Amino acid sequence: MYLNGYKGLEIYAYKTAEEIKEYLHWLYKRDKDGILVAKDKGKIVGFIATDKNWMWTGEKFGEIHELVVHPDYRGRGLGKLLLERAIKRLKSENLRKIGLWVGEKNEKARKIYEKLGFTETEKRGKWIRMVKIL
Repeated sequence: MYLNGYKGLEIYAYKTAEEIKEYLHWLYKRDKDGILVAKDKGKIVGFIATDKNWMWTGEKFGEIHELVVHPDYRGRGLGKLLLERAIKRLKSENLRKIGLWVGEKNEKARKIYEKLGFTETEKRGKWIRMVKIL
């Protein structure tokens, strides 16, 4: 599911099965309650991984580490729904800011983030940092 979600954006994805496994394990260890999964008929079609314990520039942030939606389920509002639920969860943790990194060429995702109140704050290589004040 992970690699399918990066079709057309492979430049931003982990490539090997071992890298993906390690990354997903890392996400789970960071904040096991922060992983929200969308299913259709028992099949995982999307997920978001948040982190209520993230530190950025010396400040505690809610962080969105990953949002993946299977290509067959894009354009149906699933990504937006996962984001809204993640924001609600991080807000319930009394966090004041939520951050994320998005690929500079991932314009669809950037537009969704902007519509939900995220603003670009910096750029590092192929990544753009976006932050939402709660």
